[in-house]
Amino acid sequence: VLSMEIYASAVLEATLLPMPKPKESWREEMNKLAARAHRTYNSVVRENSDFVPYFRRITPLNALSQLPLGSRPAKRKQEG
Repeated sequence: VLSMEIYASAVLEATLLPMPKPKESWREEMNKLAARAHRTYNSVVRENSDFVPYFRRITPLNALSQLPLGSRPAKRKQEG
C-alpha cells in the first residue's frame, strides 16, 4: 500500500506541479560539462590511434552481425 501511495503521489506531483525553471548557473555548468565530454570523447575515439584496433578486438562484431536487428517494418501484416 505504501509503495502505491508513493507512486501515486509522485505521478500527481510530476503531472500537476509546474517544472521549475533551471537556473542560468545550472545551464552554464551543463554546457561546460557537455563541452568537456565532447572533447574527451573525440580525444579517445577520433584522435587515439589505438582506439579502433581496441574496439575491434573487444567487440563481438561477428556475433552482432548475425543478430536479427534492424528498424521495424514500415507496414505490418494485417493478421498480426
